[in-house]
Amino acid sequence: MEMKWYLVTFAILLLLPLIMAQGINIEEYKVDGNMKVTVDEVGNAQVVEVWKFTPNLYLQMKQAYPTTYMLKREFENKRSDVEYRNMKIEWDDSNNRLKASYTMLGAAVNKGSHWELDLGGDDVTLSSRNGNTLVLTSAQPIFDGQGRVIETATVVLPKGAKNIKIDGSVIKYELPYKESGANKIFLALAALTGIGLVLLNVPLKRG
Repeated sequence: MEMKWYLVTFAILLLLPLIMAQGINIEEYKVDGNMKVTVDEVGNAQVVEVWKFTPNLYLQMKQAYPTTYMLKREFENKRSDVEYRNMKIEWDDSNNRLKASYTMLGAAVNKGSHWELDLGGDDVTLSSRNGNTLVLTSAQPIFDGQGRVIETATVVLPKGAKNIKIDGSVIKYELPYKESGANKIFLALAALTGIGLVLLNVPLKRG
């Protein structure tokens, strides 16, 4: 399943339809987003988003979605192609911000020889990299260039990720094969079974 999910997530799915309906001016709907995405070894991701709005846009957002439950329901309805767990959304009135955190199942997909994490949207720019941690930026014009949404995303790939590449908006990486304890037990049992079969077929020497 193709995952196009986090760059400009709230802004595109929730905010822009509101902006179009209200006819807000350019200086009133500039949106800045920061996101941290931590991917585990099986491809699930822990996501934390913080979106900061200009005061007028923030007030109109709260009028359109007076409860965070309404935001959560709207968000999940628009992204029915993916599965979320433990979603929490809250308003931060003192800073005109919206905060969200959730777990996304199967965010990264195992392609056999490598893993792929599809950020969605347009190409992203790699600002910095430190080991398995990447900082990406995206600036997306909206309404024929009359506005913009800017996002900075910090992506933490699993420990041991190597050969990390960015192809458009897709992060590709490799993970060393990690043998689980269950596999070790299975191999040990298989070895014992093989030894037993050999012994049963060896003729006994009689004195």
